Amino acid sequence: MDLAVAGQRGDSLRAIARDLQLSRGTVNRFACSAEADELLLAAIHRLALIDDYRLYLHHRWMEGCTNASALTREIQRLGYRDDVNTVRRHLKPYRDGAIPLTAPLPHLIVRRVTDWIMRRPEHLTDVKRKGLDGLCERNPALATTVEYARRLALMIRDRRSEHLVLDVWIADVRLDGQRELRTLANGMRRDRAAIQAALTTTYTSGAVEGNVTRIKLLKRQMYGRANFDLLRRRILLSP
Repeated sequence: MDLAVAGQRGDSLRAIARDLQLSRGTVNRFACSAEADELLLAAIHRLALIDDYRLYLHHRWMEGCTNASALTREIQRLGYRDDVNTVRRHLKPYRDGAIPLTAPLPHLIVRRVTDWIMRRPEHLTDVKRKGLDGLCERNPALATTVEYARRLALMIRDRRSEHLVLDVWIADVRLDGQRELRTLANGMRRDRAAIQAALTTTYTSGAVEGNVTRIKLLKRQMYGRANFDLLRRRILLSP
């Protein structure tokens, strides 16, 4: 069944995903794309470990440091987790004479911008701070979203449970936040008691979630190879 035909028939995303045997996220991405180029953008600009260090490497090359091994050691001290071969591939255009006229910035993809927003502002590098500030200047709605996201993150990280802090945040978002944030705030308002308990008590479901993950791992290791009795014994006897 063709996606366009299904859309013309008025089928829901859930029905289309079921008939095409695709995830709802994939169907939604296709349905929201006006052109094929939008679908290819994610593959072209895939998140790479070296992207956050493109600006640093550019400046160091312009300063005269062209040794890939030395540059790799420098950015590894800054948090880079890949090897020297990636750095060599990145610097190959420089060695061929194709040096960018302006310093390159990291590709702006959703995952990267989300990371910038959710990190503590003092933990952002100059490159990341500059990129986020530039986005906020061009999009006031994003600037508002960043403010609310950071207030919520601060509340959760520091377990701020002062009187009405959560209520004030929900009220502010419902008043002038973006539609997606208002939806989140409405859901938090319904679950206010649970959220307030998480901010004020020391209880956590981490141990339970850890055991569930362990059981799933054991089950997948044995899938199609053993019966329930062996799975039960492994769950009870494994550390």
